[in-house]
Amino acid sequence: MILKDFAVPGITIVFAAGICFASLESAAQDTEDLDKRVTVLEVKSGKQDVVDLKIEGVETRLDKMEDIVAKMLEMQQQQAVNQAAICQATNANCSR
Repeated sequence: MILKDFAVPGITIVFAAGICFASLESAAQDTEDLDKRVTVLEVKSGKQDVVDLKIEGVETRLDKMEDIVAKMLEMQQQQAVNQAAICQATNANCSR
């Protein structure tokens, strides 16, 4: 009876310890997997931030280029008006 009194609780403790260890090991693996996923998401987020910054830079340059083109168009229109006025004032043939 004495052996039975010690064997049953001893076996129960061994099984409980095994289950506890397996649970801890599973939790550690899940934590490691989550860490990898978070790292991947952080890298993707960082890349997206870089892309967003590049897009902002391109948009800024595009706005500047549009302003330059608009100014050039205004200048060309003014030059055409001036040339027409010169041709009319001098009776020159400016149709070529």
